[in-house]
Amino acid sequence: MAAVQGTELPKPIDVAIAHHHAGRLADAAAAYRQLLESEPGNLDALHLLGVVAIQRGEHHEAIDLISQSLAGNPENFNALNHLGEAYRGINAFEEATTCFERALELKGDFFQAYNNLGTLYQAQGRLDQSIACYQKALAINPGYAEALVNLGNVFQAVTNWNGAIECYERALALRPDFAEALFNHANLLKLVRRFDESIPFYERTVTLRPDFALGHLALGRAYQEIGEREKAIESFQRACTLDPEDANSRWGLVISELALVHDRPGDAVEYRAAFARGLSELDVWFNADRARNGFSAVGTMQPFYLPYSEENNRDLLGQFGQLSCRLAKHWQDDQRLVVRKRSSGNRIRLGIASAHVCDHSVWNSIVKGWCQHLDPQRIELHIFSLGQTRDQHTDYAKSRAARFVQGANDVRRWAAEILAEPLDVLVYPEVGMDPMVGKLATLRLAPVQVAAWGHPETTGLPTIDYYLSAAQFEPGNAEDNYTERLIRLPNLGCCYSALDAPAGEVALETLGIDRDSPILICPGTPFKYASEHDSVLVEIARGLGRCQFVFFKYPRGRLSHRFMSRLGAAFAAAGLDFAKFAVEISWLSREHFYSLMRQADLYVDTIGFSGFNTAMQAIECGLPVVTREGRFMRGRFASGILRELGMPDLIAGTDRDYAALIVALARDPVRLRDARERIRQARNRLFDDVASVRALEEFIVMPKSRDVPRQRL
Repeated sequence: MAAVQGTELPKPIDVAIAHHHAGRLADAAAAYRQLLESEPGNLDALHLLGVVAIQRGEHHEAIDLISQSLAGNPENFNALNHLGEAYRGINAFEEATTCFERALELKGDFFQAYNNLGTLYQAQGRLDQSIACYQKALAINPGYAEALVNLGNVFQAVTNWNGAIECYERALALRPDFAEALFNHANLLKLVRRFDESIPFYERTVTLRPDFALGHLALGRAYQEIGEREKAIESFQRACTLDPEDANSRWGLVISELALVHDRPGDAVEYRAAFARGLSELDVWFNADRARNGFSAVGTMQPFYLPYSEENNRDLLGQFGQLSCRLAKHWQDDQRLVVRKRSSGNRIRLGIASAHVCDHSVWNSIVKGWCQHLDPQRIELHIFSLGQTRDQHTDYAKSRAARFVQGANDVRRWAAEILAEPLDVLVYPEVGMDPMVGKLATLRLAPVQVAAWGHPETTGLPTIDYYLSAAQFEPGNAEDNYTERLIRLPNLGCCYSALDAPAGEVALETLGIDRDSPILICPGTPFKYASEHDSVLVEIARGLGRCQFVFFKYPRGRLSHRFMSRLGAAFAAAGLDFAKFAVEISWLSREHFYSLMRQADLYVDTIGFSGFNTAMQAIECGLPVVTREGRFMRGRFASGILRELGMPDLIAGTDRDYAALIVALARDPVRLRDARERIRQARNRLFDDVASVRALEEFIVMPKSRDVPRQRL
């Protein structure tokens, strides 16, 4: 058929470019090649066919094609920019840098080349230069969303959280459907613990890119953190469907069986059974081939919330620990990371690997006392600060250490740092709370490895030989609760110092607290309140007729809302208006929290998972603590403190007795005053008790004080 008179057929290069712009890479490549058959020296076709090769990941072919194009036109700055991208794709950083710099010499306002040079510097860890390049690109083109996202990524890498968030927000204002900006913004919000805010960004990401497996994985993790168990499971299942061989999604699917807040008393039994089944299936899934790469999943998500139901978790965590250490051993063998025998020396080398060498409950309750009082003539401290936070406590720890390491950013580097100077003993104060700690603890990095009660539960790990607890925290049959050999240090098992919070008076009225009612401080996080004990709070309210339970809003607001709604339903079922008995306030500064406790009547401990740091702070403030003693160490912190104080009369043995004790105390001002006076007279015996440190020192220094550890991985 003849062409319509007066119209022109599109040029072959235009047809090829149209395919290219539409994302039809195969059609574009065919059109470019067809053109090159008739015009072998067509510089545009060579250049653009090279761009297609970059988009397909065929970087060597791209280098060949674009180089041919540049041979005919050395001043084609676009081609130079694309050649730099191709070189970057094969990590030929020097050649890539030359290309980008030459492109910028030819076109000084070439913002895309500045952006590409920035990504090149970023890949090399030259972050200051990377930031400068992105900022130059944005000075030329403030609406360049890609550069904003890249700049946000570098700001995130240097922990400039506010700068990163601003970049992502500006990029999304320009391009609301920019999936990469949505995803990175969500990741950062989650990193800075703004979990609730991250959810909509993850949801929009997977809506825009429904086949984005990593997006569904991240969304599943975010749902799990706010207690949305069913949604988390659904997201992990979707990720597994999209990428059936991804170990991280499989791992997350199993961990997500454990809910943060249980709506009904029977939930814990159901979820534990589902977790056990999932572990068995996951153990089978990690066959010999998959196990070689399975360590990538270890530590990413941990059964942190399992101990919040009052059950013996030794078998479940032992099952989890066996699988984790099996995968870790494959990795450690492949990496050839071997524990070396150390040369003789007068001092024992003790390593402490913690993510919380800063103002944190783990530091304040456990590690600080070790740093203060372990004898440097006998113990050589090697401290591995795995977290990013640094404050005056971090600096103090550094001043007390023979070697202090912070800033390694991957497990391989951390393992190498720990192995660099062979240790005698390595202690993990809080296994189960931090991903890096969770990963490292599955490895064998010292002859003797020890856990402490920063996370008060057996680790289940065959690589952990001993568990440091306290005489006052453990029941008589406590050995049955641990896969490790249990060490009961004297008294409270730690050398805790009073925090001496500065004075900062807070008016109760500004917090919405009724000063004329008995004020009952309830400082636990939502997941510390098991649903089977809701009736205790109901009975206290019924017995007193008028009181004020003071709860604290958890940063994950959806979790707090779910918990408070559950309590409201329990009160309503008993014919009581929860709103008349409870107030939920924002978290307070330490000085204001202390002020509140000094004005309150009682500290109401959580059942099954007791408070330690908050109970010690209450005692420091003279606030009487009441507790129901638990079956396991994690439920016996407050009772241990009270026994050490000589005040066992504030310990109840059953839920019913607990409610009755609180009612009786709250009704009796004389008894409350007496309790405050007894606390005032006895509380100093709780603080700065070095007996546990001396016992720990003997355990570390004297090999005979340690049995030969179990056969280990």
